[in-house]
Amino acid sequence: MLLFLGTASLGWGQELRLKDGNVVKGSFQRLEGGNILFKTDSMGTLTIPVANIESFTSESSVVAVLKSGKTAEGVFAISKAAGWQLRTATGVVTLSPGNVLAAYPAEIYAKENPSGPHAPWQDWKGAGSLGYVIQESSQHSASFSTGFNAARTEPKLEGLPPRGRSSLSFNMAFINLTNAAGVKTSDNTLNSFARQDFFFGGEASDFLFVEGAFDHIQSQQLSLRQTYGGGLGRDLIRRPNFSLSVRGGLTYVRTSFETGELRNDMEAVAGEKITLTIFKHLNFIHAFDVYPNLTSAGNYRFDTITTLSLPIYRRFSFQISLTDNFLSNPIPGTERNNLIMSTGLGINF
Repeated sequence: MLLFLGTASLGWGQELRLKDGNVVKGSFQRLEGGNILFKTDSMGTLTIPVANIESFTSESSVVAVLKSGKTAEGVFAISKAAGWQLRTATGVVTLSPGNVLAAYPAEIYAKENPSGPHAPWQDWKGAGSLGYVIQESSQHSASFSTGFNAARTEPKLEGLPPRGRSSLSFNMAFINLTNAAGVKTSDNTLNSFARQDFFFGGEASDFLFVEGAFDHIQSQQLSLRQTYGGGLGRDLIRRPNFSLSVRGGLTYVRTSFETGELRNDMEAVAGEKITLTIFKHLNFIHAFDVYPNLTSAGNYRFDTITTLSLPIYRRFSFQISLTDNFLSNPIPGTERNNLIMSTGLGINF
């Protein structure tokens, strides 16, 4: 990186001096985890450790978010002699690096309003897809699939620990088949899921969660399964482009079958979720949840969904989804496993 710092210094903007004598010109993006993110014209956004900086003074006001939850605003300056400072209209505030979570240009901080309420439809990220297939041969078949996965983390600003996280998932597949004798059959599946996480603790990696799910699986003669539960979880890895979380808890499940059978069960739940983003819009999402039955010992079920979104043009993508619903004690004469693979045109948001 140092080989290109001389080129980066030719751009206009704020000036950042390094201890090795190099000068970088650009714009201050944020301070996070002991690093300054600095945007340059020729090198893009650089991540520069504060320990390598000789001096820096922001051109405009900066908001520093402290670990106590309070904020302080002023012109941000770093120097070898004075350390970290905020220069305000009333004086100079010295900051302890260990007490600062992050710092942002005041304009960006005010726009995102991380401490204020946001509308329920704001700040969601995810992907949706739509697919349709027709086959004409000795038999006629038609299939339609649609789905989306979305999540919202508050506050939105990167570098701040999360307070809450909302997750939504919906997948639907309609399959109709007419054979040469004119006999019609269908196999329809609908899976929907919603979860709300509430973070706590010093690093905001642990969370309480509540969740609900509704499923219809025709191949298992499952008319409607309602799942309500909650428990504890932890983010093992949380980075802008990769995250891994695990959770465990208890659920109440009410299942009605097309035969008229009704089941009410208490189940445990253990699950994991992985999200991975490559090249901005290449998204991979995988979730696996297993539910041991506590009411009927020895029985269990699991649900898993894997989605890969491949970019085509801008936000448009080609999506591949694999959904698997397993039930160890289905209605006699039906399948225990319901596996669906769908493809279609999608959009990332």
